Amino acid sequence: MSAATASHILEKLEFTRELPSAPAVLMRLLRFMEKPLDQVAVDQIVNLISQHKSLAGHCLQVANSPLFGASNGDEVVSIQGSVVAVGLDRIQQIAVSCSLLRLMPTISFGLNPAVFWAHSLGCALVSREFATQIGYPYPAKAYVAGLLHDIGVVALLWVAPQDFRRCFEEASRNKIPLHEAEKRVFGITHCESGKIIAHNWRLSEELTDVIFDHHSPAMGASNSVLTSIVSVSDLLCRIGGLGYGYSEDKQTDFAEEPGFAILAVKYPTLRPFDLARFSFETEGLLDEVRAVASQVYGAH
Repeated sequence: MSAATASHILEKLEFTRELPSAPAVLMRLLRFMEKPLDQVAVDQIVNLISQHKSLAGHCLQVANSPLFGASNGDEVVSIQGSVVAVGLDRIQQIAVSCSLLRLMPTISFGLNPAVFWAHSLGCALVSREFATQIGYPYPAKAYVAGLLHDIGVVALLWVAPQDFRRCFEEASRNKIPLHEAEKRVFGITHCESGKIIAHNWRLSEELTDVIFDHHSPAMGASNSVLTSIVSVSDLLCRIGGLGYGYSEDKQTDFAEEPGFAILAVKYPTLRPFDLARFSFETEGLLDEVRAVASQVYGAH
């Protein structure tokens, strides 16, 4: 696709009214999550979520899943109860995740919305777990960054749905990463479109860097650690079968991945990294993500 077409798509992304605006509840939740937990009033979070019945229902579905479920096994039936059962930080993460459900177009154009949401949620959970294991001090931030890393895909689906279908068919036919197919068809990727959306939504610089650089973490010098955590987690999800609904024919040597190399400098204990063990530990998690996505979208 020509540079002119790429420019046209970027222009549409900048000025179109077809794009969904950031859900107000999502932006308020993100602002709350930027604060230390001891500065967040539980009642504010509970009231914010409870005011939106659909969001509250989805939050309870996820809170009761094995991904977040209360340790005593009792079903959570209220948002207030979910805070008690899984914690304020977790219910904020769940609510942010469920807020994304309303952003996807109702028609898939090749990419199943439930599959996309499962990949985003899986990347969020793996990013949080990976951050915790290596000693990154802000696992909740890693969760949000993993969740939002592919928001540019949503933007492309809205402004150029038929062309995106061609991207998806190109990627699945040739078993290549989606961003490579986007580059062939559009001349740009969801990283560029995501950066525009991040600016329009006034997301933080850190989140914007992750969205723009997660496929080239070495470029995100100012936030290279967070970007690399998401980059590695995204790849782990895709090779673990929680990608975009097709298999990628990609031979991966994690020791050579730019994101892993960046993290190994900051966290020397990563070398050697037991990928097989970590993959095994996250395998069950990814299976649960698939099940939750199917359940939530089935009732969506």
